[in-house]
Amino acid sequence: MRLPSPKTLIALISFVAVLSVAVVDFGRTSPGPIIAAHARVDGLSNESGCADCHGGWTSTMTESCLDCHDVIEGHIKGNYGLHGTLPELAAQNCASCHSEHHGETFQAVNDMSFARAGVPDRLAFEHQMIGFDMAGTHLELECSECHEHVDATTVPEGEHRYLGLHKRCVSCHEDVHEGAMTTECAVCHTQNTFEEHMMVGHDSFLPLVGAHGEVGCRDCHAEDDPHSLEALRGPSALRPQPRDCRDCHDQPHANSFVREAAIASGLRTPMALQGHAANALCSSCHEPEHTSFSEDAAALTDEEHLASGFPLEVPHAEVDCASCHAPEAPYAERYPGRSANDCAACHEDPHAGQFAGLVFDAVSDAFAGGPVDAQGCLVCHAGTHFEPHLFTVEAHVATDLPLEGAHLDATCESCHDLGADGVRTFHPVDHDCEACHDDAHGGFFDAVLAAAEAPTPEHGDCARCHDPHAFTMEAGEAFDHAFWTGHELTGSHAVAACTSCHERTEEPDATGRRFGRIAEIYGPVTGCASCHEDVHETLFDRDGPFATVEGREGCARCHSTNSFRELPHGFDHGHWTGWHLLGAHARAECTTCHAPLRRPDEVGRTWGRAAGRGCASCHESPHAGQFGAVDGLGAKACETCHQSAAAFGDLSFDHDLESRFPLDEAHESVACDECHKPSEDDGVVVYRPLSRECVDCHGVHEKALRKRQRRRR
Repeated sequence: MRLPSPKTLIALISFVAVLSVAVVDFGRTSPGPIIAAHARVDGLSNESGCADCHGGWTSTMTESCLDCHDVIEGHIKGNYGLHGTLPELAAQNCASCHSEHHGETFQAVNDMSFARAGVPDRLAFEHQMIGFDMAGTHLELECSECHEHVDATTVPEGEHRYLGLHKRCVSCHEDVHEGAMTTECAVCHTQNTFEEHMMVGHDSFLPLVGAHGEVGCRDCHAEDDPHSLEALRGPSALRPQPRDCRDCHDQPHANSFVREAAIASGLRTPMALQGHAANALCSSCHEPEHTSFSEDAAALTDEEHLASGFPLEVPHAEVDCASCHAPEAPYAERYPGRSANDCAACHEDPHAGQFAGLVFDAVSDAFAGGPVDAQGCLVCHAGTHFEPHLFTVEAHVATDLPLEGAHLDATCESCHDLGADGVRTFHPVDHDCEACHDDAHGGFFDAVLAAAEAPTPEHGDCARCHDPHAFTMEAGEAFDHAFWTGHELTGSHAVAACTSCHERTEEPDATGRRFGRIAEIYGPVTGCASCHEDVHETLFDRDGPFATVEGREGCARCHSTNSFRELPHGFDHGHWTGWHLLGAHARAECTTCHAPLRRPDEVGRTWGRAAGRGCASCHESPHAGQFGAVDGLGAKACETCHQSAAAFGDLSFDHDLESRFPLDEAHESVACDECHKPSEDDGVVVYRPLSRECVDCHGVHEKALRKRQRRRR
């Protein structure tokens, strides 16, 4: 057997030695004992606890640390606290600052931890790093005075060495206000001492200088006052509004003056004034440093005088102050707060009080360069001169009578007369139409107006129909003809022009009217015939049953206003003419008897008159005058034999009564045409005269011959 080479033996011995060392090292439980805080956690001090801190196959040691130290994990993720300010690499490597396995007396948070976190001297830690601006007395404190366990070897379970404190003052100090102040202590107190106060933002309401700087807080903010410190620092919804100077001091000025003076002086801007009462701006003229309101102030500039509502312009610009403000008069009399528009306060009223207390609802922006006090003289006059006035047509709209239409051409003097006292009358002036204009209708509508229920229009009864542009009313305008005249316009009347009936006159009358009056053109109106010619020539103007038909009178008995040809109620021919239309007559058209005329006749009639009332008036006789005066019988009417109007051939003739040849038994069965035959001359059937002798029809010789023949047989 061949032995291994020396090199092989040396390599084998070395491998066994290294493997033995590795096995021995793998059996050790840890590099050293863990700190006391970790040792009291179940399971961390034995062999199986290594993975809980060092991580396993699926987690890192940092993740294992943060599983227990979740507060620190929150700081890192939220970027606050000391750990939240560290660079990401350092924050994710806990072991770089906090070591382990040094025994129970070892502190994991130590000077090395602070140094690696960027704090070389733990005792000189700058609290601004964690958001707490420490100053004043706090800088004199030892760390342990705030952080109770800072030097403890082992922090009690559930406690922290540095964490757990809040920067709010009440987390360390007793709240002497017992919750009445909802704002932070630092708003009023410094970190030097509780007795030292400050008022952040007080200058935005009132600088604490001059006389105000000499009073204590409670002098103005007493405990039982609505503006107490507790109320001001209480819930925002319950805080009182800031006080004005006038809440504590008497003020003789108008609020508008205080506000506008503040803007004019430049001490405040309009934007800054928003949310402030006007009288809170007294400091525009009265400095807060003053100890008394009676201290002299600088003379008002033109801009500040304008703030009083009275601009110093022509003609007031050159007037001495004492001319308007008597030096020796009391304050209220010296500065009465006059308006620049209140001319009557200094000047005599030339209108004798006509406009006293009068307020216009609308004033043109063109007056005196802009809108003005509607009660002042400047509504009509410029501030620099009395004449000419500025009251234009546009301004007249603010009065009871806006100038429109024809009124635009009228002069002021035509409506505003001089009174007996020489004062021209402007107000009051009657604005009704009838106050200036005569009644062009001559009182025709007075009775209707007296009974009218509708309210009278603003400018009187004329305005019910007319407007200021013209008294004339064109066709189609809203005029209720039936209401005002009692004559309703229907049918053709409704579409006819007004001038069809009311013909215009060549010259206007005294009221300027040219619109024709019906009574003057047609006379008294009694019906259709007042205006229209009676084409029937009074044929139907009869009393009795003809006077009215179902309450209708006159032409309306048969006709409508749409057309004379229209007969909406029909026409009873028998009733009106005495000729009843029966049979064939009832079926005939009207024009069969009343032929249409190519042109209306002298009375406007377009249908011809009937030829007569008898049959022969329209029908030609087929009897060639046989029934005229013959044999003393006299003329016979057609209806003697032809009583049926349905057909001419239907006869109603009694031969026994109506002829001189009664029919005996032998003749009754004989047909009419056996005896009444057409004439050989003209073909007319002969009815009369006929012979009544037998031989005239039967012949004597022929009869006798027949008798002899019978005897021979």
